[in-house]
Amino acid sequence: MLKLPKVHLNFWMTVSALPVFLLLIGLGTWQLERLKWKEKIIAERMQRFSAPLLSIGDIKNQQLPNFEFRRISVGGRYLHAREMLVVNKVWRGQPGFHLITPFKTNVGGTLLVNRGWVPMDWPENKSAKAQPKATLELIGNIRLDGRTNLWIPDNEPNKNVWFFIDVEEMAAKADLKDYYPYLLELRSSKKSIGYPKALLSRINVRNKHLEYALTWYALAFTLFIIFVAFHIRKREYKHSD
Repeated sequence: MLKLPKVHLNFWMTVSALPVFLLLIGLGTWQLERLKWKEKIIAERMQRFSAPLLSIGDIKNQQLPNFEFRRISVGGRYLHAREMLVVNKVWRGQPGFHLITPFKTNVGGTLLVNRGWVPMDWPENKSAKAQPKATLELIGNIRLDGRTNLWIPDNEPNKNVWFFIDVEEMAAKADLKDYYPYLLELRSSKKSIGYPKALLSRINVRNKHLEYALTWYALAFTLFIIFVAFHIRKREYKHSD
């Protein structure tokens, strides 16, 4: 009968490695849960993004979260003199802004519109600006406002400096009395001449949770190999004595 060699675990090595191993396994499993959550969000957004076009009158303010990313159409004209810029936006590696322009709708009320990216020289009027004066029919996606992460600084409305979109604050700064409590985000699938450059017609959601999970599991496996190798070498060293 085959007799397995006795293994004597090093106490301090085990006490140190076991909690770390369990933590790494836990982090990997947590990332897999986050992966499921993120995939659900992406599927939901894609479904809304490709849903039939709505008119602005179809949107119910009390159910706004259910309408985010839905496409709507609305007619009216831009109020270019009251535009605002959201800082720290990048397009093809170039720093710039997102241009937010109030839009006076033909059904009453004003809507803030994210027209897209503009370069750093926009405020100095050095860019080829597209500023239509006529009545337009816009098609875009409903977006709710707010910070995308905790590291974004507070807005400074008194200085007209915006780090994130806050519809209420921006409407007050632009002196809009009757406004919709959401943003219209323009999208485009083609290259436009001049600025702003509308955002591309696709859903961009960062989803690297599988990659993160594999990283944590790989670290756990590496720790296990080191733990086993340590005890094998220790046993061989004892036998050589």
